[in-house]
Amino acid sequence: MGKKNKDYVFDPGTLDYREHIITWQERARRGALFLLGSLLVAIFYLWLYAGVLGLELPKTTFLKKKNAEWGGKMAIMASQMEDCRHRLDALSLRDDGVYRTIFGMTEISQDERLSGLGGINRYTELRASDHSGHLYNNVRELDLLTKMAYVQSKSYDEVDQMARQSGDIAACVPAVPPFYPGIRFRMSSPFGRRSDPLYHYMKMHTGQDFAMDPGNSIYAVGDGTVESVRNELFGYGNSVIINHGFGYKTRYAHLKMILVQPGQKVCRGDCIAQSGNSGKSTGPHLHYEVMYKGNYVNPVNYMDMEIPLDEYAQMVKAREEQTGHSSDLIQPVHKDRKTIHKRK
Repeated sequence: MGKKNKDYVFDPGTLDYREHIITWQERARRGALFLLGSLLVAIFYLWLYAGVLGLELPKTTFLKKKNAEWGGKMAIMASQMEDCRHRLDALSLRDDGVYRTIFGMTEISQDERLSGLGGINRYTELRASDHSGHLYNNVRELDLLTKMAYVQSKSYDEVDQMARQSGDIAACVPAVPPFYPGIRFRMSSPFGRRSDPLYHYMKMHTGQDFAMDPGNSIYAVGDGTVESVRNELFGYGNSVIINHGFGYKTRYAHLKMILVQPGQKVCRGDCIAQSGNSGKSTGPHLHYEVMYKGNYVNPVNYMDMEIPLDEYAQMVKAREEQTGHSSDLIQPVHKDRKTIHKRK
């Protein structure tokens, strides 16, 4: 221990070495000077290496290499997520334009598909610390894809549920005339813009009018539920709306007598009313409307006027046997259907 605390120094007077005791203060001073010198040398080295020669420090080079590697991985990830985004967009277009339309389901808006990503910015801290923007963009895009995939998955669950009920669609979609095609009738006013028969100004006619004698049986054109029964002095007069589901509704107006009640389940071929001349009408006729997803559509696209008369009669007879109710189904006698009515 003593050897560590002493030193030998040359004495010019005796021309010999003598012992010199090193105090702890002196050792501390020497250590401090050594550290200071080392620091100054390091600073000078860094200045010469980076400032004068313009070279990068080894650690900087290493970090830049790692950063470039991660940047490449981020770019690949961004490209893959962009490809996923295009695929999800294609799936959503097909979902809205094909699958949900087939089953009469409302489309999912873009706002619904992206809901939950707006409002408070959840990426403020990430964006502030991410100078390149790669991490911020990828995290946000990943959140977006996760949300879109979830919404799309839920939509397919709904479509699958509707597909399981697809056997009901054929029975619910309006597909037959609302009256027996063998009776005397004519199409008095088609779907579209026309001059109002009472007020003589151009107006959209949202259905089809079939002129016929009062008292003819009117039948449900598809399975559904009676949504409303109205008895009005003007307008539609006595009318019935049936909700067929899958986005479809039908209206039967200017009736003489209504034979169903709101909430009642009906099937195609059930007699629901008798034709008449009630409400705003210039003569006895049936006003028939088809609505799809809240919009009026041309009823001519939803009824087969060439349906065989015996097939229509059998449909009505089958429903009469099941319900125990009968209707005045008029059979043509030795007459061709084309001579009974004019089709436009």
